[in-house]
Amino acid sequence: MINQIDNKLQKFDTISLKELNEYKLLNRIDTKYICNLDILPKIIEESEQYFKIQSTNKERIFSYESLYFDTPELKTYFDHHQGRRIRYKIRFRKYVNTGDVFLEVKKKQNYIRTNKRRNQFEFSDKLEKKHINFIKDQIDLPDSGLEPSIWTLFDRVTLAGKNHLERITIDTNIRFKSGIKEVKIPEISIIEVKQVKSTDRSPFEDILTKAKLKPLGISKYILGNILLNPGIKHNRFNRRLRTINKIRYATKYY
Repeated sequence: MINQIDNKLQKFDTISLKELNEYKLLNRIDTKYICNLDILPKIIEESEQYFKIQSTNKERIFSYESLYFDTPELKTYFDHHQGRRIRYKIRFRKYVNTGDVFLEVKKKQNYIRTNKRRNQFEFSDKLEKKHINFIKDQIDLPDSGLEPSIWTLFDRVTLAGKNHLERITIDTNIRFKSGIKEVKIPEISIIEVKQVKSTDRSPFEDILTKAKLKPLGISKYILGNILLNPGIKHNRFNRRLRTINKIRYATKYY
C-alpha cells in the first residue's frame, strides 16, 4: 500500500521547503480526519490538481519523531479530557530526514484556533533552563514541573494549495512509545487540514466529503496516551475511539 501511495505522490508538482515557509500558518484553524489506509491512494490521486507536494532531495515522505512533556499528574492530557477551552502541548519535534529539532509550544486559544511557537534547539530528553525560558514566554509554567511523557513517531506527506493558502498533512506508519512499550496503528492515516479561516472552503475537504469522511478531532498525543495506558481515564473520548476502531477495520470504501 505504501508503494502505491508513493507512486501517486510522484505525479504531483513539487514545492521546496523554503517556498513552503509561506504556508507555515502558525496561527490557524486545524481540522483532523482519520481514514483507513486502503482509501488513501484515491484521496491523494484526486488531490493532485489542487496541491503541490513538499519535496527535498527528491524525497516526498518524511519521518518525524516527537517527545511530549507533561506534568507528573498529566495536566496536558486531563485539560483536554476535561474540555478546557485554553490548553497547550509541549514537545521536541525531530525531522529525521534533516536532523533538525525544534522545541514547540502548541496552544489552543479556543475551540478551533491553534497558535504554535517554536525555537530550534539540540534535542534533549530533559528540559534545561534555556528550554524553560522559551516555554515561559508562551505559557504559565505548571507548579509541578514538566517531564518526558510519550513519543509519537510517523511518516508525513505535506501538501500546499496551488492557488490558495492552505496546508495538508497526511501521516502514516503511526507509532507511540513510552519506556519499552510501543503501540502501532498501521491501518490508518491521520489527515489534517490547516487554514487561516474556518470559512475558507478547501478542495481537499470536498475530496474527503466525497470519501464519506467526517472531521474527527483527537490528537496523536491523546490517542497515544490511551493506547499505551488503556487504564487511563478516557470516557470523554470513547465515541471517537469507537469510530477510529471502525475505520481501522473497515472493509468497504467509496
